[in-house]
Amino acid sequence: MRLSNTITTITGGGSDGWDLFIKARKMIAQGHDVTELTIGEHDIKTDTRILEAMHAAALGGATGYAMVPGIDDLRNAVATRLTARTGVPTTLDNVLITAGGQAALFAAFRAALDEGDTALYINPYYATYPGTIRSVGGVPKAVTAEADNGLAVCQRRSQPKQTTGSCLHLKHSMLPPRAPKPCSSTRPTTPQARSMAATR
Repeated sequence: MRLSNTITTITGGGSDGWDLFIKARKMIAQGHDVTELTIGEHDIKTDTRILEAMHAAALGGATGYAMVPGIDDLRNAVATRLTARTGVPTTLDNVLITAGGQAALFAAFRAALDEGDTALYINPYYATYPGTIRSVGGVPKAVTAEADNGLAVCQRRSQPKQTTGSCLHLKHSMLPPRAPKPCSSTRPTTPQARSMAATR
């Protein structure tokens, strides 16, 4: 069977990020004591109240397909929480429920990227981010968040004998953005055509 170009090029010639996870799971199955830091799955068991609520919902008939954007009650709950945490007015129309973070990223990239568009992602990053961008025809480009700058991402303009720029602080949260501040690093970068920030 001939595989599509999307599948054969999705890793960019490198690892797909799952080899270490598979190795760790094999070692665990063999009885080795492994501290696994691969897919971000915590070692805390699901709270019994959640399991009981799931059981009650299933017995109550909630076993079919949900609406594509998610259940309205859940979307409203998420919107209320985001509004309380960030101060940004949010309604269910701003909320889309997905099966997980990877599915959310795929949907966002599919909505925002055209074939050949460059998408920026923050380094350090989760191993599957570049492949998710490639899967929709985008071109992944890593932007390093440097520890010396408080894990800020710097946008620089290079001029002869002079480099200026600004830094944008990025966190994995919905907090309001901070104002840019001067960059402590002076390494120039090359502007990328049609670049977009793919992660926040």
